[in-house]
Amino acid sequence: MMLYQVILLAILGDLILGDPKWLPHPVRWMGFFITYLEKGLRIKVKNLRLAGVLLWLIIVGGTALVSTGILLMAAWYNFWFGLAVNVIMIFYALAIKSLTDEGWIIAKMLKKGDIQSARNRLQTIVSRDCSGEDQRGVIRGTIETITENLSDGVIAPLLFAMIAGGPLALTYKVVNTLDSMVGYKNEKYRDFGWFSARVDDVVNYFPARITGLLIIIVAVFTRQHPIEGMKAWIRDAQKGPSPNGGIPIVTFAGARDIELGGDCFAQDGSKVCIPKVGGKREELSLDDIKWANGFVYLSVTGFVMFIGLLFTLFPKIFK
Repeated sequence: MMLYQVILLAILGDLILGDPKWLPHPVRWMGFFITYLEKGLRIKVKNLRLAGVLLWLIIVGGTALVSTGILLMAAWYNFWFGLAVNVIMIFYALAIKSLTDEGWIIAKMLKKGDIQSARNRLQTIVSRDCSGEDQRGVIRGTIETITENLSDGVIAPLLFAMIAGGPLALTYKVVNTLDSMVGYKNEKYRDFGWFSARVDDVVNYFPARITGLLIIIVAVFTRQHPIEGMKAWIRDAQKGPSPNGGIPIVTFAGARDIELGGDCFAQDGSKVCIPKVGGKREELSLDDIKWANGFVYLSVTGFVMFIGLLFTLFPKIFK
């Protein structure tokens, strides 16, 4: 049961602290090393597909080895110190507060009528061009970001932490970071980032579907539209480019009976055609952002209860 308490402490720490800029964060270090190694590998390895595989092996393998080594040394030095290091590693892998804070901040800006500030804020967390978005577009982008990242920023790290603690949670985090940095299907990264993108798809297969189930369960207890959420999942989840990312988005949209998706623009000005998914209500309100954040909190609560049950029923497996 000790790992369960470690996970709970990590969640509590994330809810209190989030990701303040003054606190050094491993993900920022990961980003630095990825950028540095990408430049070198592009020069030294002419086969871009091979270069992408090497980048993945170096970054992911290095993260797994270093984090495991640090935890083992900390536990060898002192049992309680080892537990504290484990808590910190899992804390760094989570993004509950930083994710929901963006929703609250953007909703507050829109409530004040400051659409430009809301666009600018949204631009910091999405890859699309937000400069021409109206209020509905900003709300839509915010909801899609919150719900998609509920899977890879919250539930997935918790799942991997449950399996093998902080080192595996951080290793997952670097797999996800690699995909977000090099896993694009454009000319620059189609070959170099193919391996990172494919592995991320495999690793997120179960977390995305667990997240979809959690959203439906939350919809039941909050008297939303769980059946419509399930229908949207079955009907719309695979309409987008990702086999996983669409599941939490469309399931939440169906559960709230709101329409998400639709065309938008990339940073280079090109039009990105995205199918409309979810429910029937086209008008989006600030309450929908609040509901998205609420689903994050309640999904985490449900998942924590679930893993608590697993730890109780199978104590010998989860030591």
